[in-house]
Amino acid sequence: MVLDGDGSEVDWVVGYDPPAEKFQERIGQMTAGVDTFKSLSAAYAKNPKDEATIFKLAQKWSDRYNDAKSQEKYKEILALDPDGKLGTTEFQKEKVSYTEYAEYNLGLGTLRARPPVPASILAFIKKYPESSMVKEAFRNLASAYFGRTAPKDEAVKFFEEYTARYAQDPLVLGAYVRRIIQDKDNLDKGLVLAQKAVDLAQGGAKIPMLQSLAQVHLLKGDKAKAAETAEKIVALDAEGISAMMTMAPEGAPSGPVFANLMNAARIFVEADKLDRALAVFGPDFLKKNLAKADAVSRYASFWSSQNKNLESALEAAKKAVELTPDAFAVWNTLSQVHLKMKNYDEAIKAAQKAVDVAPTEQLKERFRKQIEQIKAEKEKK
Repeated sequence: MVLDGDGSEVDWVVGYDPPAEKFQERIGQMTAGVDTFKSLSAAYAKNPKDEATIFKLAQKWSDRYNDAKSQEKYKEILALDPDGKLGTTEFQKEKVSYTEYAEYNLGLGTLRARPPVPASILAFIKKYPESSMVKEAFRNLASAYFGRTAPKDEAVKFFEEYTARYAQDPLVLGAYVRRIIQDKDNLDKGLVLAQKAVDLAQGGAKIPMLQSLAQVHLLKGDKAKAAETAEKIVALDAEGISAMMTMAPEGAPSGPVFANLMNAARIFVEADKLDRALAVFGPDFLKKNLAKADAVSRYASFWSSQNKNLESALEAAKKAVELTPDAFAVWNTLSQVHLKMKNYDEAIKAAQKAVDVAPTEQLKERFRKQIEQIKAEKEKK
C-alpha cells in the first residue's frame, strides 16, 4: 500500500509475482502516480464518462478482492457502452471490448455467491461463443458450480459440451473425471477420459491425472489396476525430485515433495497393498524427514486418518509437537492418534494443549467438544 503525506491511499498491489525487477518497476509507477487509484479517482471525478478510467478503477478494486466496488464500476461500463464500441483491453493477448470484459466479471461475481448462480456466465458463453474468454468461463463454471454442486444431469450436459470443445486439454478432461468420481456413476466414461488425460498430460502434470485414474479403478473394483497406477505416480515423483535436485542452486535447501507419495500411499491402502504403502510413505520416510515439521505433521495425520501404522504415526505426532509446540493443529493430530490407539488419557491431555494454544474462541470450543467426546468414549469403553 502506497500512501501520500496525508495518509490517503495512492495505490496498492496485492501479492508478489517475479521477477523482482518488474515488481520494482510497478512500485516505481505507483510512487510516480502513473495509473494509480488516486490519479484514476481524480480523473474519474473530472470525467465520469471516460470508459478507460472506469475500467481501470474496476480492475483496481478487483485486484483488492472488493467485488462490490469493482462490480459497481463494471455496471457503469455496461450502462455507458452496452454494445461494446467505445474501447478495448487485452485478455490473453487478444483484444476484447470493455463491455465484454465487464459482462464476464459480473458473471464471475454471481458464481462466487453462495449458492453459486451460473446463469450469467452461461449467457456470456452463448453471447460470445468465439471470445478468448470463453474457455476461462467454462473453467470457472466447472470449478465453482458444475464440478461440485450442480445436479448430476445438469453437470453431465455441461461437461459433455466442455470436453467436446476442448477434447485435447487434459485439465478439461480431468475436471469431468473428478465429477464422475464424485457421483460414482458413468465410470466407464470416466475410465476412458482419465486415461486420455494421462496420455495428453506432460511430465509432473500427469500425476493428478493418474490419481484420478486410480480412483476410477478403485470405484470399479479393480484394485490391481489402481495399485499399478499408483506405482506410476511413485516413479514420476522420483523423476521430479531428481530434476529439482539437479536444477537447485548450490547450497539451496532441499527435501522431498511428499504430497505425491502420500497420495500414492492412500491408493495402495485402498487397493489392499498396505506393505507397499508403508514402503512408499512409512517408517523409512519418517526416519529421513524427522526434522521437518510439515512432513512429520502430515505423516501423522495421514496414518491417523487411515487408522493404520499408528505406532509410527505416534512417533511423528510427538516429533511435530516438539518442533512446533505453538501450533494447535499438531496437538490435535497427536490427540487423534492417541484416540485411535485408545490411549484416552493421553488423547485428552493433547486435546487440552490444543485448547490452550488455539488462537480463537471458536477453535477452543471445537477442541473442548472433542475432549468431551473422548471422555464419553473412554467411559463407554
